[in-house]
Amino acid sequence: MKKSVLMCAALAAAMSFGAGVANAGCVTKGAVATSSSADSAKWYAFETMVQSVSWGLWPGFLATGNVEGFKVGMATCHGGATFCKR
Repeated sequence: MKKSVLMCAALAAAMSFGAGVANAGCVTKGAVATSSSADSAKWYAFETMVQSVSWGLWPGFLATGNVEGFKVGMATCHGGATFCKR
């Protein structure tokens, strides 16, 4: 558990210090979330990343679980994802 928390903190720090744009039309985001289950924590981390790409995407994500107009490449290493315009 402690190792997992440290890895989450390291990922969040790396993402916030300019991991920014991966390539044209893509952006990489990271988030850390805590919840009562692993699945729930993953969902909350992903929700945070969706919001950081665009708040306009959030209502659709809540309704369908999809990020409309984006292909999401998961690097499920403690809440990291690359969002690319379709």
